[in-house]
Amino acid sequence: MSDTKKINIFIIEDDFVFIEILVNLLEELKADYQKKGVDIKIQTFYSTKEAGYELAQKPEIVLLDYFLMDDELQADTGDKILDVIKEHYPQIEVVVISGQENPKVKQELLEKGAVAYLGKDKESLNKIKPMIAVLINAKLNSK
Repeated sequence: MSDTKKINIFIIEDDFVFIEILVNLLEELKADYQKKGVDIKIQTFYSTKEAGYELAQKPEIVLLDYFLMDDELQADTGDKILDVIKEHYPQIEVVVISGQENPKVKQELLEKGAVAYLGKDKESLNKIKPMIAVLINAKLNSK
């Protein structure tokens, strides 16, 4: 019998309701992949600071909000942690999911290394599961 393959997914998001939506979507994927011998671990973080401490775990995939409040309720943007991730852990796939609709911001984040930029709308939510499945499969095939 083969060893269980592991995929670690971080969600960095300060909106508790949206975290629950993302976790529910990922739990559906987790159930599908468990049948294939893949263990998906989902971890949530409410600030970039909190997530930054845990990056050494080297998650395979990060779902990142663009506009966040930090622990001191100061505004923060996801581009800073995206820079850190890509500098120290370039193999981590980052998907930005944000209500920020500025095309310039979207383009900048994609140029910095995000694999995708999705809005927080129903159409984008329908794309998340298939997109994450593609990323998981790519990670599994490269292990």
